[in-house]
Amino acid sequence: MYLINLETSGNQAYIFASNKLRNIIGASELLYRVGTSYVERALNEVSGREFKVEKITDEIPIEKENSPEFEVIIATSGKALLLAKDREKAKKFITEWSKIIAVEAPGVDAVAVCSENSFDVSDDIKEYLTTFKETEREMTLLKMREGSSLARFQRLPIVAECAFSGFPASDIYNGRPISEISLAQLKISSDSQTRRRFKALFPGNASEKVLNGLESLEGKDWLAVIHADGNGLGQLFINFADNVKKLNEKLGKEKTTGRDYIDYYRNFSSTLDKISWLAFNETVNKIFKDYDTPPIIPIVVGGDDLTVVMDGYDSLKFAESFMATFCERTENDENIKDILSIAKMKRLGMCAGISIAKPHFPFSQSYSLAEELMKNAKLVKNQYGSEAIALDFHILYDSVATSMSDIREKLKIDNRILTQKPFVIYRNKNEENKEDKEKTVLTPEFEWTVSHDFYQFRLAVEAIKALPATQAHSVRDSLFSEHLKTQEAEWQFLLNTYPNLKNSWDKVKSDLKLYAEVDTEKFSTVFLDALEMKKFLDDKENKSL
Repeated sequence: MYLINLETSGNQAYIFASNKLRNIIGASELLYRVGTSYVERALNEVSGREFKVEKITDEIPIEKENSPEFEVIIATSGKALLLAKDREKAKKFITEWSKIIAVEAPGVDAVAVCSENSFDVSDDIKEYLTTFKETEREMTLLKMREGSSLARFQRLPIVAECAFSGFPASDIYNGRPISEISLAQLKISSDSQTRRRFKALFPGNASEKVLNGLESLEGKDWLAVIHADGNGLGQLFINFADNVKKLNEKLGKEKTTGRDYIDYYRNFSSTLDKISWLAFNETVNKIFKDYDTPPIIPIVVGGDDLTVVMDGYDSLKFAESFMATFCERTENDENIKDILSIAKMKRLGMCAGISIAKPHFPFSQSYSLAEELMKNAKLVKNQYGSEAIALDFHILYDSVATSMSDIREKLKIDNRILTQKPFVIYRNKNEENKEDKEKTVLTPEFEWTVSHDFYQFRLAVEAIKALPATQAHSVRDSLFSEHLKTQEAEWQFLLNTYPNLKNSWDKVKSDLKLYAEVDTEKFSTVFLDALEMKKFLDDKENKSL
């Protein structure tokens, strides 16, 4: 067999090139089709038969089917791996696939390569891995040689600029100049195939309401971009071949073939897609059960990735619930249990970044910040391992884009840090037991655990609600201007003045202090985090898992 390796690149730049939600939906849909329905259509054209790669239902997003000439290993958003018996037909497939993209998905950066040499899938696993690495190297070289999508849409002779993106206009849409890229995105954003995929993601008839009611999301006071990513999956795939070998040895198989790897890889990948879709569906049903139209737009839902644009007020609850549901499903799904067990993983963990901004703020910049916040949340793996669930967030009150590192640097004053983000929603059970044994000893390590606990953060939010707004903002100002001892003295005065605050803060910190010593002579406070998130969280108790 010959191996065909195809994928897209620059996905986020393509999706968020416009600040219009319909363009974002259309861009996401086009990237999804590149690895699914476009693959199907190209295979049908080359093989001359009805070849079904994609089948979306309420429960199983993708089903694979094979033929005598081609076999699909994986086919998902922006990525596919196939086997072909004939290299000439493989090249014809790539040609047909490329034509479809050029006509229907202008602006998408997509590359496909076919291995130079064939291999026998029944041979040792090394044969397949060697071939795969060969296609990966060739793909990297192709990406380096090709120009960006901007280079393919030249401005000379001078042309009008698209009203929805930075590309040159090629047509008029509702009286406004529009580029070929934006027009393709708008046309596909609500067609029957897009609606079918939305229907699989949303419970009941919510999908139609979401697509027909984008204006309600655009009219929200705050919009959030959530970007979540699984923990440890990259390393798991790096070691996937070794894990398959160990699993075969455990099952008593003397030889591990390329076929073994392909079957396990296909099963694992498609199961993760299914888990993501079901977790999204279940979370939407839980968080938005009382909403007429769920205020959320899925951009990427698949594998261990989630990117959504949604109402800022529900973003923390949604991220917490989705990650908990996703990770719980990875622990209980029989199709991936064996591989996770061999990799010494009970379940997958996940971390999320949440960027909350006003609707006029560019989605591209909000996504970049959410991605930075997600990476910062992943630092909890150093404390609790890859099974941890954590999140980090930031609320943008100004229109000046900046990086997370710049934002957090301004919160460091002398030996004080005015934030305790990221917050841990789930940690290893062994660590939780260790904490229980050491609760009477307030060591810096214990303080780090408590100060970064999501449930403690929620308690802090509830406690601050007992403090008048003027006093709360007075405390906020003192964080940046007063000495630590002065702040603590003023805080104790407020606790004695407002008994409800004191009773509530006792649940946050038993010593009733404003700061926690998270390292030797280094202090942090959750007050600022709780104050800025106060209006985004309701009064319902939501304990961490």
